[in-house]
Amino acid sequence: MKKIADSETIKKMTIKRQIFLAMIGVTMISIVILGTASFGISKRTIERNFQKAHMNSLEVAGSIIDIQLNSIVELSRTLLINDSFMKVMSDASAERTPYFDSSQNLTLDHAFRNLTTQNNYIESIVAVSRSGSIRFYTLLSNQSGKMSHYYADQSILKGNWIADTDEAKGREVFFSRNILFDDNNTTFSMTKRLINPGSGEFEGYLIVNIRKELLESAFGNEEENYSSDRICIVDSGKKAYRDGSRDAVVYYEGSDEKEDQMLTMITTGADGGFLISSVDNDVSGWKIVNAVDRKELSRDSSYIGWLMLTIGTVMVAASAFLSSIISRAITSPLDQLENTINQVGDGNYRVETDFDDSETGKIGTHFKNMVNNNLELHDRLLQMEIKEKDAELLLLQSQINPHFLYNTLDSLYFMAVIDRADDIAEMVQALSEMFRLSLNKGDKLISVENEISNITAYMKIQNMRFHDRFAFTVILDEAMKKEKMLSFILQPLVENAVTHGLEPQIGEGKIEVSGMLKDQTMTFCVADSGVGIRDMKKLDEGYGVNNVRERIRLYYGDAYKVCFESRPGEGTKVTLTIPIIQDRKEQEI
Repeated sequence: MKKIADSETIKKMTIKRQIFLAMIGVTMISIVILGTASFGISKRTIERNFQKAHMNSLEVAGSIIDIQLNSIVELSRTLLINDSFMKVMSDASAERTPYFDSSQNLTLDHAFRNLTTQNNYIESIVAVSRSGSIRFYTLLSNQSGKMSHYYADQSILKGNWIADTDEAKGREVFFSRNILFDDNNTTFSMTKRLINPGSGEFEGYLIVNIRKELLESAFGNEEENYSSDRICIVDSGKKAYRDGSRDAVVYYEGSDEKEDQMLTMITTGADGGFLISSVDNDVSGWKIVNAVDRKELSRDSSYIGWLMLTIGTVMVAASAFLSSIISRAITSPLDQLENTINQVGDGNYRVETDFDDSETGKIGTHFKNMVNNNLELHDRLLQMEIKEKDAELLLLQSQINPHFLYNTLDSLYFMAVIDRADDIAEMVQALSEMFRLSLNKGDKLISVENEISNITAYMKIQNMRFHDRFAFTVILDEAMKKEKMLSFILQPLVENAVTHGLEPQIGEGKIEVSGMLKDQTMTFCVADSGVGIRDMKKLDEGYGVNNVRERIRLYYGDAYKVCFESRPGEGTKVTLTIPIIQDRKEQEI
């Protein structure tokens, strides 16, 4: 630079020309340096943050898929503790008949109906006995005929999926497609070797066909992504993956003609000019991959470089003042994008910035939508985790040791006995028994016998208060006394009958609690001879009735019925029908 300044040619020029040349030289050098640096920084920053954001999106999507598949796995495992289901499978295997009989089919259909109603993504379920008997269950009539060829043409036990299922030794195995028939790639299969938990004997196989809509729902809204943006899920644990076959592809979102290229990049590890992000799915063993063409990511950055060079030429011909104004106008959208990216990098994941319609603004808009979609998926996962923690907290709270309460009531009881206050002692004893049964050691389930004992203690206290005004009777099937039910759902109905039916009535009254066991359901009736209900709409305003309904709905789902019948002056009858709980172990709501 010093040699140029000291040259005779420069010295002979006028100051105006020297300033002009200096301005041109400085402007050109500045534009070249700025353009090169901006292009490199923006390209690397966009790729780095794009990949980071997509990695977070894939992890969230993978977690959602894990939760959904775990739900189906847990539902399938309930069949192992379904005595009726396992007996059918054992009988069919022992008899070695080619078909299930009509009675067995009804039992299987009932068990499968419970599973499909609890998870909308289950399209069909197939039970295969050890001898090859098949029962196919689906709500879609056009699917039922596709299983008939196994009876006529081949044995289902010769399928290629048998070896993988046997090797898993009872664990669930996921396949990329429907293993039984061609359904235009709309479902994928989960298989399970059925091992009787009581005898340890192998009883057959279970096949669950799951709609691929489950996978689509995990990725949120992708409408604003790049045109070359692709999402692929591959079964990386199967032979088809090692062979590079399309059979390894579980789910693909992108142009069909690029699917083979995507599979090749995944199996060989070559990026092929694409920016690739991937995570592994824990439950299924699948690999979730996202790829976007680097050229599309850098296209806007390249446009910025050429635009800055053109503007630089204009800046050379204009004044330094106009050059600074134009440079600020050109770099403003890029600065806005870079500031937004930096804010996201600092932890501010909610992007509220509004970008313009320039090429740089389009990058910002794409980035904004991608980050906000990722945040939405993350929030959904976080809410599910919060609900799970709340449930755990409620369980811990319900397990607080109630010894202080029991000891206090025992002290009151003995003081009443010493003072010969027999009525008080009897009431305290009934109250103690009622508290013990209501707390139930923190368990959500209680035997029918203990629930009735709780009601009996409550009615004993009420009769002591009201001088034996109420006649209380219980009619209960012996077979249902040991069955489990959700705790504290009959007592509020009895309390409602006393408070609103019998107390306002002059004279004596009657309450009858009856229970009947039929067809895997328990039906309870709480009938009183009270004043009745004039306006049935008021039932929806009561906290006790609504609380009972909500707890029953949360635990039993749609498999329950509550019916109220009443006539003014004649009394009220409440009928409650709930299914029998097959697994009598403690469960949580």
